[in-house]
Amino acid sequence: MGKKMEKVDNRGMSLVEIIVVLAFMAVIAGMAGYGLNLVSKKPVEECTKKVEIVLNRNRTNSMGKKEAWVEFYVKDGRVTVLEYTLSGRTGATAQTTEAVIGDKDVNLRFTYNDGSEVALDATHRRIAFTRDSGALVSEADGRVCTKIEVYKVSTGYKKTIELVELTGKVRILD
Repeated sequence: MGKKMEKVDNRGMSLVEIIVVLAFMAVIAGMAGYGLNLVSKKPVEECTKKVEIVLNRNRTNSMGKKEAWVEFYVKDGRVTVLEYTLSGRTGATAQTTEAVIGDKDVNLRFTYNDGSEVALDATHRRIAFTRDSGALVSEADGRVCTKIEVYKVSTGYKKTIELVELTGKVRILD
C-alpha cells in the first residue's frame, strides 16, 4: 500500500494502431462494395434467365402439336410476359399465362434483323416460332427479333440474349 501507482500518459494512438484500423475499414468497405455490386446485377441476371426459359418453352410448345407465341410488355413498371398456347383442335381457344419476370428497374430492348431497336413499353412485343423447324416467325412488317438486351436502368448493367432467325435457338451471351 505504500507504493503510489504512476499514471501512464495515453494521449493518442500509435502509428501501428492507425494502420490496423485503416486496413480493417478498407476490408469492410470492399466487402460492402462487392455485395452491392452483386445486388445490382441480380435482378438483370434473374430476368435474363426467365426470358430464356420462356422463349425455350415457347419454342418447344410450338414445335409440338400446339401453336404458341409469347408477348412481352411493361405493366405497372415491371417486365411482364404473356404466354399463349393453342392446341391443334378446331375451335379451341388459346390458353394464356401471365407472369411478371422483371423488377421495376429492369427493362428489355429488342433488336430486329433490319438493325432497328425498340425499348419495351406498354406495347406488346410478340415472338413466335414455326411449328415445323422452330424458326422465328416474322412480324407483320417482315422484321424478326434477333437480340434481346435485358438491362438495369439505374446502373446500365446489361445481359444479351441472342435469337437465331433460321433455327430459333435461344442463348445468353456473356
